[in-house]
Amino acid sequence: MMRFFLLLVLAAVLALGACDNNIEPMKANTGTINKNPQIDQAARPESTTGDDQPATVPQGK
Repeated sequence: MMRFFLLLVLAAVLALGACDNNIEPMKANTGTINKNPQIDQAARPESTTGDDQPATVPQGK
């Protein structure tokens, strides 16, 4: 039982020794947030025929 108590005290001492109160707290990024990012205007591939062609309806018989 004494051995368990010593191990418990040792673990507590090591845990407290690992604490560092000198570290600055983390802060959220408070910089300007860009809610309208730039959009890639050429996201769609260009037509393989060289230009956009209007849709054509096939002629019925």
